[in-house]
Amino acid sequence: MKEVMKIVSTNWVNVIVIFIAVYVAGFISAIVEDRATFSEALFGTTYGILGYGMMFWIGFFILICFLDTLLFSFNKQPQYTNYKLAIEWVLISSPFIYWLIRYNQWIFLVAVLAFLAGQFLRKAYIFKILQS
Repeated sequence: MKEVMKIVSTNWVNVIVIFIAVYVAGFISAIVEDRATFSEALFGTTYGILGYGMMFWIGFFILICFLDTLLFSFNKQPQYTNYKLAIEWVLISSPFIYWLIRYNQWIFLVAVLAFLAGQFLRKAYIFKILQS
């Protein structure tokens, strides 16, 4: 169980990668599309991601911790890590892909791709934990 909690603690990688990617995309969108000033874009994007997006962050963190605990509790063999991370990515990204198609909001594509990159970066930390 100690290994599983260490794996759950690697989720900071996903949070940082998604936050940075969505923040940069939102900031650029505010400047280019909305013609916001620098300070408006800075504060508006910060509020949008931290304030308005708080429900996303809470739900995302709870879901990814639950999936990590579920998937890594039973089988801790490192060769299945890629499959487990892919399953997490598909399950969590599916609603965002739907919303991308349904509402034509490209920020969801940024979030999905950032989550994929975060899972890829996180894989090295998980391999270290499982091989120790």
